[in-house]
Amino acid sequence: MHAEPARPWVAARPPEGVDCRTWSPRHVRDLPGVRRQFRAWVTDAVADSPQLRANRIEESVLALDELMSNALRHGRAPVDVEVCTSEGGVLLSVADRAAEDPPRPTSTRDPSHGGMGLGMVADFALDCGWFATGDHKVVWAVMPSHDD
Repeated sequence: MHAEPARPWVAARPPEGVDCRTWSPRHVRDLPGVRRQFRAWVTDAVADSPQLRANRIEESVLALDELMSNALRHGRAPVDVEVCTSEGGVLLSVADRAAEDPPRPTSTRDPSHGGMGLGMVADFALDCGWFATGDHKVVWAVMPSHDD
């Protein structure tokens, strides 16, 4: 079991990442291709037991999809995506041009009405946060690549 983030979605910079890959989806219809390419990249990037790796890969793909779709639906284009290996996991970073709009997770809404994705990502993640620079907002999460 991984540790819950102490303060999810606080204004903070992410840890350093290496071996990065980038995409610039312009529409939600671009997301299946990004997910497919990310799944192939992350499968090569994590090297644990096959069963564990499959679980962590699916959590990471789901988290990346949530961050990308939020940026495309609620942020401002263009959207830039970067994934990197990082200490303990995989760093997911999604930038849009809505610096004035921080992530707004909700836990009070009926789940059938949606809006629970950021909470789900925080539950899966080792750490998560966001920061603004200029007109860019970057939302990030470090997804675990193995169990401790």
